[in-house]
Amino acid sequence: MEEIYKKISAHYIKGMMFHDQMTNYYDFLGLRGYKRCHEYNFYKDTIAYRKINRYYINHHGGLIPEMKVEDPGIIPESWYRYKREDVDVQTKRNAVESAITKYIDWEQETKTTLEASIKELCDNNMIADALFLNGFLREVDCELKKAMRKMIDLKSSNYDISNIVLEQDCIHDKYKKKMKELIG
Repeated sequence: MEEIYKKISAHYIKGMMFHDQMTNYYDFLGLRGYKRCHEYNFYKDTIAYRKINRYYINHHGGLIPEMKVEDPGIIPESWYRYKREDVDVQTKRNAVESAITKYIDWEQETKTTLEASIKELCDNNMIADALFLNGFLREVDCELKKAMRKMIDLKSSNYDISNIVLEQDCIHDKYKKKMKELIG
């Protein structure tokens, strides 16, 4: 059981790193709506990480052992040589296409990690723990569905940068409101 929580805890730390880097990625590109979406997900993962640790301490009486976490490395090294205004339309378009794929891959990996953990807990008759983690699984499954829909929309417009730019204010305001509800 300790190994399950160790793996999940490390995954959520990597998730915070992932969403933090995606926040900077999109902010650099000037896509403030997408930036705010990942900033919101950063806070959600941070809260989830705290809940998982609190649950483990209060229900199992110990601390979750730490595990080395690999840097997700979302931002290409070459970007560090440039300023925001240096980014051309084609680079921005390609970056959005690459980022949505990374986002979907990350959420799928998170879903798979949680599903395997829940199954293992059930197999070991740790039903309360499995039910606790099931709440996180439902959230991730919903987030994955939204990311898939966004990718389909982006593909349908062939990642048209005009459409992408036009939607930023609406997305930004939506997630700004959600963040205020989440963290005050």
